[in-house]
Amino acid sequence: MRYLISALAAVLFAAPVFAQGLSASYSATPTGPVSLADITIGETLEAKRDEYGAREFDRLIRTLSSDLQRELREAALLADGEGSATLHVVIEDATPNRPTMAQQGGTSGLSFQSYGRGGAHVMAELRAADGSLVATYEYSWTTPSIQDAQFANVWTDTNRTFDRFSSRLAASLRDAVNSGS
Repeated sequence: MRYLISALAAVLFAAPVFAQGLSASYSATPTGPVSLADITIGETLEAKRDEYGAREFDRLIRTLSSDLQRELREAALLADGEGSATLHVVIEDATPNRPTMAQQGGTSGLSFQSYGRGGAHVMAELRAADGSLVATYEYSWTTPSIQDAQFANVWTDTNRTFDRFSSRLAASLRDAVNSGS
């Protein structure tokens, strides 16, 4: 019984964090498949390049790109070549659950056994072929409790954020294309 009450309390208190959704704003009606531009790193995350290590940024970009391609393809919205619009994505910030190799090498006392709350903040713009803004998207998520991170790998919560961002963006875009709004 005590376990059930604890689990229920955890769900109730974590609900506002899990309820965070994709912020999507359409200034024009999107049409047809979209192309994915190279994903970039925002200023906040760029300032952490030396701390995290440059190779980690490549890993984050590859993961998010793969997630977006998968979700847009499943929604039949990924252009094979050039699309009618291009999605420009920026990883504004990311926090690892465990220290990266560069962090471990640069900070005494850190080890792979160290862990913390992770997550990410991602933004995107959908631009028409003429460069005009069609839509903006924004999504942030951080694990609600440090206990959730104790079994995580370096980028577990960041990867979870990327996956949620990608699926919610694709669903929002599909709905907008299908509804004509």
